[in-house]
Amino acid sequence: MSNPFVRLGAVVVAAAVLVGGATLAGPALTSADEPARASGRPTRVPVDRATLVCPESRYVSSESSATDVAAVSAPARIDAPGVGAEAARRAEAAPGQLAVLPLGSAKPLASVDQRERLAAYSVRKADTPPLLVSAQGAVAPGAAAGQLTRSGSGPLRGLAEAPCTQPGTQFWFVGTGSALGQHGRLYLTNTDEGSAQVDLRLYDEKGPVDADAARGLTVAPGRQTVVELDKLAPTSKRLAVAVVAQRGRVAAALRNDAQNADTAMGVDWIPSATSPAKQVVVPGVAPGDGDRVLSVVAPADSTASVNLSVLGPDGTFRPSGLGDLEVKPGTVAEIPLQDALRKQAGAVRVESDVPVTASVRSVFGSGSKPHDVAYSAASSPLSGPAVVPSTDAGKGRSASLLLSSPSQQAVKASVRLYSDDGREVGSTKVTVRPGSTEETRLEPKEVSRYTVVVTPDGGGPLYGSRLRVEDDPDGPMASSWPLTSAEATVVRPAARSDIGAGIGVRETVDPMFR
Repeated sequence: MSNPFVRLGAVVVAAAVLVGGATLAGPALTSADEPARASGRPTRVPVDRATLVCPESRYVSSESSATDVAAVSAPARIDAPGVGAEAARRAEAAPGQLAVLPLGSAKPLASVDQRERLAAYSVRKADTPPLLVSAQGAVAPGAAAGQLTRSGSGPLRGLAEAPCTQPGTQFWFVGTGSALGQHGRLYLTNTDEGSAQVDLRLYDEKGPVDADAARGLTVAPGRQTVVELDKLAPTSKRLAVAVVAQRGRVAAALRNDAQNADTAMGVDWIPSATSPAKQVVVPGVAPGDGDRVLSVVAPADSTASVNLSVLGPDGTFRPSGLGDLEVKPGTVAEIPLQDALRKQAGAVRVESDVPVTASVRSVFGSGSKPHDVAYSAASSPLSGPAVVPSTDAGKGRSASLLLSSPSQQAVKASVRLYSDDGREVGSTKVTVRPGSTEETRLEPKEVSRYTVVVTPDGGGPLYGSRLRVEDDPDGPMASSWPLTSAEATVVRPAARSDIGAGIGVRETVDPMFR
């Protein structure tokens, strides 16, 4: 996830290692290998460790329901803005390990020690705990991981895919609900040594949901808590959830599924959305038949006057009859988009006079056969390479990138595909025309599984997702992966002696660390 709260958490952790008598100094950043005269400034250095949490290791049997976890660090070179060449060389030369391991255990189930090499694990036991991905040393910068659960039958039939996320202090999820046959399950995982205390703030079609049981949730160290949202808000047809850690940190993930009597109507993980803002972009609206539904939450105390525009293949347009809307304070609104999109891929730009955030649900399947769903959520533009650790290839399986930009000029991106052992098995250049969405099919050479790396090449903000679809006799199965730039660097505060330490003299802290 590219989440500002995660980035802030990394800075706070870095600040916490300062010993007594040290203070933060200087607002400017310097690279780690600049001359000593600049040593009084904070420096930007490559990340040297990271923990990613995969929410659920579901397994029934290899034929009916099984979960696969994959992790990778790519691209091979650490080339991040603000990091000096010498610091990058030292980071690349350091020993490293990227490992998949169970929550509460230090014994790896799978591991690699090089960038662009895939660490993969297939869950084959029903009682497998949630899995973590630990990245240390040279493989830590830009590490990414994800899980995919493939279910061929039953109420959870479909593809359910989720990025494994870093712990943080705040997450937003939009698009679940408790309508008849619909179930939302929120997974809260604590990988730290101290307990975490979490509040859930719920919003539905009527306004904020008053649920005492949603406040003061305690997640024990090294444990996971699963919250059934339809028990907290049993009458909420449309629901948005804000996860706020009042103490400690958690990794949060939300799975939504629906049934119509005995027919599965789709299951997937809803990506974490960006925090409410006056303008958000939801990329990754899938092409094809089926409902395409935008969900918007306005958590503030004022009515949101919302303007919608669609970034389609031919440019930006305002959908007829849907351009200007009002979302009442604290409520969630749903807006159908399928007529405006006309079966084409797209993205939605949401502009409002008060902060909002949003998601889109894309439905696959028709008639009385089982359906599946893929979710996309408001996201941040790419600030560097985005990595999709694993995508399956082969007969009946297809995948594509949906790249969008609201820029008034063309935006370019490089796309590279890698095999499990790091060989390049495909590459292409993509140009997204001004204010539009570009769909690019992914076609690797002679591999059954591959990693995707998308690197923005300039021109303006770029948003996107990777969509995968599998043919099945009962109907298509689908999932979506949000493109985010993995954390590759962290700010290391500088320390200098403080003659006021221990005698009560307080010194101003630079605003960047507040």
